Amino acid sequence: MSKVYAITSTGKTEKSFLDLRFGKCEFVVLFDVEKNQYSIEENPFIGENHSGVKLVEFLKERGVNTIITGEVGPMVSALLEKEKLQLVLLAEERIKVEEVMDRIGI
Repeated sequence: MSKVYAITSTGKTEKSFLDLRFGKCEFVVLFDVEKNQYSIEENPFIGENHSGVKLVEFLKERGVNTIITGEVGPMVSALLEKEKLQLVLLAEERIKVEEVMDRIGI
């Protein structure tokens, strides 16, 4: 099974910065380490209630194993634990998505 990461992003390129808000992030980068491929998708739930919970389900359907973001709420945290998805929290505000992918690929 492939290791697929979801990285929250402020923009639609790998040069965009990590978005510290999980449920309200603008974009999500899906990075498949084994294939060394990524795609960038808009967060379809950004303006909805419980956007983080809906985003977890959305990412799980796409085969994501690990989520990298800045913070999550208690409902998302409980759901990730229930679904056995790994959560990596980064406090670095000005880190680019490509830098996060470089760290993962090492």
